[in-house]
Amino acid sequence: MTNKANMIELTNTFNPLGETIYVQHCPMADNNKGADWLSSEKEIKNPYFGSSMLKCGEVTKEIK
Repeated sequence: MTNKANMIELTNTFNPLGETIYVQHCPMADNNKGADWLSSEKEIKNPYFGSSMLKCGEVTKEIK
């Protein structure tokens, strides 16, 4: 299991913030392998490509 998957699983199990956390995915990150990140906001703010691709991505899961 990758560190990314570990963090998502820990958040899914414990949800330390007690609010909705969004798992977001960009299919182009990591040389088109795709990458996920966690966000407290539903709006996509892609951390991988800076302002050029800020809206690229989708919410793949909501952790409540």
